[in-house]
Amino acid sequence: MSTDNYCIDIFNYKRYKTSEVNVGGVKIGGVNPIVVQSMTTTNTNDTSETIEQIKRICDAGGQIVRMTTQGRREANNLEHIRKGLTEDGYDVPLVADVHFNTNAAYIAAEFVEKVRINPGNFVDGAKRFAQIDYTDEEYVGELVQIREKLVPLLDICKKKGTALRIGTNHGSLSDRIMSKYGDTPMGMVESCMEFLRICVEEEFFTVVLSIKASNARIMVHTVRLLVQKMHDEGMNFPLHLGVTEAGEGEDGRIRSAVGIGTLLSDGIGDTIRVSLTEDPENEIPVANSIINHIAQKETHSPIKRIENVLYSPFEYKKRSSKVVNNIGGSCFPVVIGRSSDNDDAPDYVFVNSTSELQEGKSHIVDYDLWKQCENRVNVFPCIDVNKYLCTSDIQSDLIFLRLSYSQMSDEVIQKIQEAHNLVIVQDVESANSVAEQRAAFLLLQNSGIETPVVIYLNYKGVFLGDQQIAASCDAGPLFLDGFGDGLWIDSDDKTSSIVNSTAYSILQAARVRFSKPDYISCPGCGRTLFGLQKTTAMVKERTAHLKGLKIAVMGCIVNGPGEMADADYGYVGSGPGKITLYHQRQVIRKNIGEKEAVDELIKLIKEKGDWIEPEKN
Repeated sequence: MSTDNYCIDIFNYKRYKTSEVNVGGVKIGGVNPIVVQSMTTTNTNDTSETIEQIKRICDAGGQIVRMTTQGRREANNLEHIRKGLTEDGYDVPLVADVHFNTNAAYIAAEFVEKVRINPGNFVDGAKRFAQIDYTDEEYVGELVQIREKLVPLLDICKKKGTALRIGTNHGSLSDRIMSKYGDTPMGMVESCMEFLRICVEEEFFTVVLSIKASNARIMVHTVRLLVQKMHDEGMNFPLHLGVTEAGEGEDGRIRSAVGIGTLLSDGIGDTIRVSLTEDPENEIPVANSIINHIAQKETHSPIKRIENVLYSPFEYKKRSSKVVNNIGGSCFPVVIGRSSDNDDAPDYVFVNSTSELQEGKSHIVDYDLWKQCENRVNVFPCIDVNKYLCTSDIQSDLIFLRLSYSQMSDEVIQKIQEAHNLVIVQDVESANSVAEQRAAFLLLQNSGIETPVVIYLNYKGVFLGDQQIAASCDAGPLFLDGFGDGLWIDSDDKTSSIVNSTAYSILQAARVRFSKPDYISCPGCGRTLFGLQKTTAMVKERTAHLKGLKIAVMGCIVNGPGEMADADYGYVGSGPGKITLYHQRQVIRKNIGEKEAVDELIKLIKEKGDWIEPEKN
């Protein structure tokens, strides 16, 4: 398989052109704008409540709405939901989300504009998470079973003009796929391709694809691999993007922006859904913010290409760098920012005057100010490249050299090669910061330079939600691909208290530095049988001090046990008001009452030795 067609140009933004799919008048793919969608959290049998929630999603700007469709009752009720929406003047395309019940898919295809099926669940049923040895005959036999159940659905879709979404989830790969490929990106891609090949053979092309995971790194590398695989087999179906179980609040928004923003920056993606553990209408403005920020890259000035790059877009491999002070090598990425006295204090504080220096902290100051400092202990100079070229013998163990890609001349490269105490602060000039800074990293790599690099980004105006999204879209892709030894988010909003926390959250979303617990929580749907939002908030409140611990709060068993595969602890709905607790994918306690479940989770964490008492204020 070739490795150079997942993206049209990694140095200059161009949208990957896919085929066009019409979903009830909303066109996905081709040259059409990126479509924003969401999913209801209501019981699909509750017609009035579902209609009202769909209307709120539409009023917020949602263009397509999905509903969980567990069985025949829910599938048949889609007709009444469609009728009620039409009577209220809403013609939004509806999607039935089907997992284990093929008959529900057949019924739903009669009433809605698109049916989503999960390849891991559509034929194979609930996962056993057991290693099963398949003979070639058994493997082929299961592919025959897929065809037998999928073709009738395709026939209905052809007749009714219904689109199909083949939606693979990291947490629900079939035992067949797991036995051959394991829990790998290639396994996820092949799970999708098995169904897609049947669609093509049956000449059914009204198909949208998705591959999702709660781990943004896995999601990005796997979707890229899917695009490459489709290209190799002569396909170009449109893609739906999303990070599952992203969570709520700041963390959910940043994790979604890191994953979705990375692929959109590659030019990949035709429709998106931001999955938040909140009311679904809250997802729409976040999705639009991501799209609007990426749109600014479309007219950027050309970025000089790097030839013969050694770069794999399908796996994580950290760029090799030496250690300078505590930056680079195997050290976790540092955060540079303005001073803060809370938990989000940066590793290095940039200050504009000597009066701002604080005892016990590491500081960065402009070179001219540094020369005036009488006490230079833990005070390090930051110098621009032009001044650095005409300056010699700076007596500091650590020098921050600020330069942009266009300034990386042969002269600069040679002087960097000769230095032993430099950390590059990689500035940016282009509107397409991802491509420009990626090019700078690849130039350093081709020059054999292992100097640590801090990614620098600057945002104008008040630093609030849109700026958080922008920073996540800009910095996230580089860390997901193994570039960057630190992150410096700067802003002319000197009063903002969230700039540093944003940097730490981006690093955590990219899974390169964990500074707080990592929560995996789904947005909920009609299958959720307990108060998901309230429970997630309670779990976070009780465990917020457990730095680095991975805790999953999942609404049901469809994707729950699989998506929380790398979580330390799992809290999964197993029935009305009933919870099952997991430790590292192993069931520990079943059918716990919802009222006692959070206390039981804390008890379990203590029993396994991962509990630390919170510090008293």
